[in-house]
Amino acid sequence: METTKSAPSENRVQPGVKAVKVVVADSAPATNSPRVTAALVVLVLLGGGLRTAAFLADRCLWIDEAMLALNLVDRTPRQLFDKLDYNQGAPVGFLLAVKASISAFGPSAWALRLGPFLASLAGLVGFALVARRLLSAPAALLAVALFALSPHVVSYAGECKQYASDAALAVGLFAVALGLIEGQGGLWRWLALAVAGAAAVWCSHPAAFVLGGIGTALLALAAHERDRGRLLAAGLTVAAWLVSFAACYFICLKQLDGNKYLTHYWSDHFFALPPKGFGDLVWLADHAIMFFTVPGGFGGARVPLGGLATVLAMIGLREFGRERRLVAVALVVPVALVLFASGMHKYPIGGRLMLFLVPLAVLPVARGAWVVFAALAEKNRLAAFAMIAMLVVAPLWETVAMLRRPPRHEELNPVLEQVRNEYQTGDRVFVYYGARPAFTFYTREHPFPAAAVTFGEEHRDAPAGYRADLAPLRGRVWVIVSHRHGDEETVIRAALDCRGTCEREVQRPGAAANLYLLREPTPPTPLPSGRGE
Repeated sequence: METTKSAPSENRVQPGVKAVKVVVADSAPATNSPRVTAALVVLVLLGGGLRTAAFLADRCLWIDEAMLALNLVDRTPRQLFDKLDYNQGAPVGFLLAVKASISAFGPSAWALRLGPFLASLAGLVGFALVARRLLSAPAALLAVALFALSPHVVSYAGECKQYASDAALAVGLFAVALGLIEGQGGLWRWLALAVAGAAAVWCSHPAAFVLGGIGTALLALAAHERDRGRLLAAGLTVAAWLVSFAACYFICLKQLDGNKYLTHYWSDHFFALPPKGFGDLVWLADHAIMFFTVPGGFGGARVPLGGLATVLAMIGLREFGRERRLVAVALVVPVALVLFASGMHKYPIGGRLMLFLVPLAVLPVARGAWVVFAALAEKNRLAAFAMIAMLVVAPLWETVAMLRRPPRHEELNPVLEQVRNEYQTGDRVFVYYGARPAFTFYTREHPFPAAAVTFGEEHRDAPAGYRADLAPLRGRVWVIVSHRHGDEETVIRAALDCRGTCEREVQRPGAAANLYLLREPTPPTPLPSGRGE
C-alpha cells in the first residue's frame, strides 16, 4: 500500500547529497478537514439542485413513463405483482412505493416521479459518504463532482422509471457493506446487511449483481482469514439474500423471461458467451466505452470521453487491487455477473439498464484520474489540471444541455388541451400508435367520445399500413402524434395531404396535433382490359 507523506522526504544517507522531493500519490481516505467537508457539502448541494431542476421541470410523461403509469393507476397494489401491461418490467418494491405516492398525492406527473427523485437525492448523499471513506480528499471531491454532475443520473432523477432508484440502491448496499468488507464485525452490521440485501432484490432488479460482488468479497475475506465465525455470518447473510431473490424470481421476475418483445428489443445488447471470435471482443470493448459515455455520463456527443474514462477506470481498479483488494472484488464481480447474465440473454448491456453501475464505476475512474494527475503534474501541471477540468466540465455541459432540452420530451398534454378547446361535435381523432399510452393517460378523466377516437397501429415494416388505417376517416380529423419513429409522421401526413388540407397545427416539443379536412378517398382508376396486358 502506498504511504502518505505530509512533507517531502529527504535523502539523509549521504549528507552531501542534495535533498530530493518524493511525490507520492495520496491514497489515504479523506480526512475530516472542515474544508473538505465544506467542499463535499457544496458538491452534494449542487448535484441535489440539478436533480431538483429535473424534477421540477414537470415535463409531460413520455411513452415509457406513460405505459408504466397506466399500470400504476389502473391496478391495486396486489395486482402490481402480476405481469405488467405494455411490455413493462419494473421491480415490485419500486411499483408499490410509487403507488403509495400517487395514492397520497394523486396521479400527477410529479407524484409519479417523487420516489425516484428522493431516492436519487439519498443516493447522492450516500455516495459522498462512501467516496470520502474510500478515497483521498482530492479523489473523493472529484468522484462526488462526477456523480453529482452525471447527466443521465440527473435526468432519470426526474422520471417515473426505476433506474435512478437502481443507482441509489447500489450506493446504499455498498455503504451498508463497507465496514464488513474492511474487516469490521458486529452482529448489527451483519443483520443490517442481510435485511438490506433481502429487501433490495424486491426493489431493484440489478441489486442482485451488486450483492453478488459484496457477497464474494465477504466470503473471500472470511476464507482468507480462516475465521469460521465470520464465514458463518457471511454465509448466512448471503443465504438470506438468495432465499429472498428466489421468492422474488418465482413471484415476479419469472414473468419477464418469456417476454419475446423485450428480448427482441434488446437483442443487440446481449453478449456472446463464450466469445466466438474477434468481433465479439470488439463488441465488448465497444459496449464498455458506450457504458462510460451513456449512461456513465463521461462527456457525450459534445465532448466524448468514454474511452478516457474506460482507461482511467482500469487504472483505478488496479490501485484498488493494490490498496483495498476486497473493494476491488466488490466492484468487479458485478460487472462479471452482468456479462454472464447478458450471455444467458437474461440482462442486456445497454443504456439505462446499466445506470445502477454508474456510482460503482465513478469510484475507480476518480481513483485512476488522480493517479494520472499526480504522475502528470510532475511533468506538466497545465496538462494535469486540464485533464481534471475536462472530466468535470464535460458532464456539466451535457447536464445543462439536457435540462434545457430534455432528450425524452413529449409535451402531449398541452396539445390535447388545445384540441379539447377547439373540438367540435362530429370531429374525429386519430392517434398515432406512439402517442397512444400518453393519450390514454391524459384523457382518463376527460375523455374524447369513444366512437370518435381511432388508434393507429404500428406498421414499421409496411408503411402502406398507415394509409390503410387512415382510409376510413373523413371530415374534420385531428391527428395526434408523439414519440415519433423515423419518417412515419411524414408518411402519414403525405397520405393525408393527398385527401385534404391541413387547417390547423398545434406544435409542442415532441408532440403535435394537426386538423385535417378530409374528403372521400378517390378510388383507383381500373386499367383497360386487352390482349396487350
